[in-house]
Amino acid sequence: MHDAWSSREVWTFECLHCSTTWDEQIEIRHFGDGHGTELVTYERGGQPCTTPWSDRACPKCQSQNVKAIASRNRRVAAIPEARPNTDTDVALVYHLRRIHAW
Repeated sequence: MHDAWSSREVWTFECLHCSTTWDEQIEIRHFGDGHGTELVTYERGGQPCTTPWSDRACPKCQSQNVKAIASRNRRVAAIPEARPNTDTDVALVYHLRRIHAW
């Protein structure tokens, strides 16, 4: 069985040529094969895309000189409440440590 989880993040981009700033929502999906190998994919608007910090062009001047800033304090998805059953939480922590995700 493969492990998979995803998160949505808002990234702020700034053009270093014309000083235009804009935000993009990126969905990041993590896939684990159960043997410690992890694959990460990125989607923007439902379409696969490159990493948020590479290959961006300014929508105003089309300059490739763009800086990406991860806006970690502006997460879109809310953090879920803790589950009352602590036995499965402990098993999950051991599993995450085994695949080096924690």
